[in-house]
Amino acid sequence: MGDAGIRERYGWAEIDPEGPVTAGATGTWRIIYHAGRYGVDDGGVIKIAWRDVSDWQTPQFGEPDAPGYASVSTTGPASLRPAFEKQRYVRPWRLCVTIDVFDDSLSEGDTVTLILGDTSGGSPGIRAQTFCKDRFEFRVAVDWCGTWVYEEVPSPAVPIVSGAPHKLVAICASEIVPGESAWAGIKAEDVWGNPCRDYTGEVALNAGGLSGLPETFRFSPEDGGTRRFENVVAPRSGIFRIGAEDRALGLVAESNPLRCVESGNGYRPYWGDLHGQSEETVGTNPVSSYFRFARDSAFVDFAGHQGNDFQITEAAWEEIRHQANVQNDPGRFVAFVGYEWSGNTPVGGDHNVYYPGDTGPLHRSSHVLIPDKSDLHTDCLHVSDLYRAMKGRDVLLVPHVGGRYANLDWHDPEFERLVEVYSEWGEFEWFLKWALENGYRVGFIAGSDDHKGRPGAAYPGSGSFGVYGGLTCVFAAELSRHGLWEALKARRCYGTTGQRILVNVAADGHPMGSDLKALHPPEIAVDVIGTAPIERVEVFRGLKLVYSFPETVPRAGDRVRIAWSGQRIRARNRLVRWDGGLTLRQGRIRHAEGYAFDSASEGIQSVSDHAVTWKSVTTGDADGVILTVEAPPRATIDFRTDVVSHAVTLREIAKGPVRIPAGGIDIAVVFELAPDGAGSEASFTCREPELPDGCHPYWVRVTQTDGAKAWTSPIYVTSGTGSR
Repeated sequence: MGDAGIRERYGWAEIDPEGPVTAGATGTWRIIYHAGRYGVDDGGVIKIAWRDVSDWQTPQFGEPDAPGYASVSTTGPASLRPAFEKQRYVRPWRLCVTIDVFDDSLSEGDTVTLILGDTSGGSPGIRAQTFCKDRFEFRVAVDWCGTWVYEEVPSPAVPIVSGAPHKLVAICASEIVPGESAWAGIKAEDVWGNPCRDYTGEVALNAGGLSGLPETFRFSPEDGGTRRFENVVAPRSGIFRIGAEDRALGLVAESNPLRCVESGNGYRPYWGDLHGQSEETVGTNPVSSYFRFARDSAFVDFAGHQGNDFQITEAAWEEIRHQANVQNDPGRFVAFVGYEWSGNTPVGGDHNVYYPGDTGPLHRSSHVLIPDKSDLHTDCLHVSDLYRAMKGRDVLLVPHVGGRYANLDWHDPEFERLVEVYSEWGEFEWFLKWALENGYRVGFIAGSDDHKGRPGAAYPGSGSFGVYGGLTCVFAAELSRHGLWEALKARRCYGTTGQRILVNVAADGHPMGSDLKALHPPEIAVDVIGTAPIERVEVFRGLKLVYSFPETVPRAGDRVRIAWSGQRIRARNRLVRWDGGLTLRQGRIRHAEGYAFDSASEGIQSVSDHAVTWKSVTTGDADGVILTVEAPPRATIDFRTDVVSHAVTLREIAKGPVRIPAGGIDIAVVFELAPDGAGSEASFTCREPELPDGCHPYWVRVTQTDGAKAWTSPIYVTSGTGSR
């Protein structure tokens, strides 16, 4: 039946206003359903659904004067009962307003109106989705006969577009040699992290000693808020950073470090996001847009697309492979072919599948959302089945933590050379440690698992994601599929929380990811160039901390950092909500600033001389506040949240960090004097006095004063009789 027939029999829906929606804007929208010839029977239901990746503010029907208030009405004689429910329609349309029709029925031409953001009772309205989408659809389906069988009707859609400039971002290459041509990128982002596609500001550029950049640049509408400059040259060795300023708007940015070396070791650091998906599965915008955003808006060197296998139809798989291949441009941007094997945790859990070339087989974990069952025999129902199916192939399988988490009770060292320790879902150092406890020789990477059309620059928004998306740095001989593939399989890589922190680690001259045998404890050499002051650099042997730089963290005497962190559980509903506040008893708060908040939906809400309030969620990461106080040592900080409440004196804090555990996975609050940082560069060597027999993974964790982190792939050092 065509759209006209559906419209005539079952009805149709429209939206008012129907124009573009600014991402994150607060407003009012009316969705009007017009009943068709069949009407809607007493006991029927109307569902108005949107994609479950959306962070459109949750509608509520009980408080007319509160944010997000919604109402329903009808021109017919029936009564209506509305409710907002998650997971009440077919994936990915699981966010749903369900409207029960009762006490009478609706006839052809009757309307049902849902007002999202009804302001009649004093509500300010409802906040729209915070990320851009070419066509945001409110999918309307009707159970017109009261049989639990739903017919989808012609439904309204609006574009969601970027907002006003809030932030400038400067990004450049990480390593070059003198006289070599490199690149730099500048972009304007709105408060939710979307590139400002209508930005036409003038930016002054501070080249910092580099040549090839203009002194000023005026963005045009064709730039879409982003601009990449080629032929940037460093005249000599050293560390360079590029500055950018929109003086009219007061926006300032400084780039990541660009290291110029006289001669390299044959490998260059390249940055990418290996993990995300588009609307072909559960994400946002098409896969063609996905790879273009990574290349042109996030300025990453490489990307992978990892759609949930049980939603990848044959047509979608063909398009994913096609886009990865046509957008793969060696030397400029590398796109990998792959997918996510999405088995439930008891049968193995999420594993990203990567191929080195143009294609590879699609072995799904199930056909649950695939209408065509003709290739059901190709499914791998358990991760061990996937191992067997991949035997003899050049493939990487990367366990990760997403909605589901990978089950590391199963492991195939031939394919599983890496594990993902960080994504928008959260910070999962427990996952890294689980792999090491099991004796697996794996490297560490990070990605975004982006669902919002922004791979490589993935802000969490205001939904189920908790943190800014991660990045992986790969030391490769060349920017090509072959070069990156060799480096990934060699574990010559590391993950960060999204910042381009440069880290180099070697053991007796062997690079990260190496396997080596040793008669004596190796010398571990570490070099770090941060994007902010470095708080600490920690060297681990397995799970044991063996060295920390600096040995004593410099701290301010009048600044206190209160940071909370952790996650509830390993599984999907891991988010911890820390909305709360603190009160200073005696003295006064001279200044308060946020620490490591991840999006515009979080942060400090109010500040006075004696109190601070905030909104915050964590999913393994840390958030917090930094207070500049003028108070005697006996003054007390009274910390209050639904998770934990605790009072501590400044005298106690001055003696050293006070950590209050609160259950879950590393849920805790830490009170301490704020670290000043040890500069943005660190270089040191360390060596243990003894090395026990066995295989020992040496790895490094970098933490900056802004909360950003990096985790390097281990160097696996084998000692004892096996080393002779």
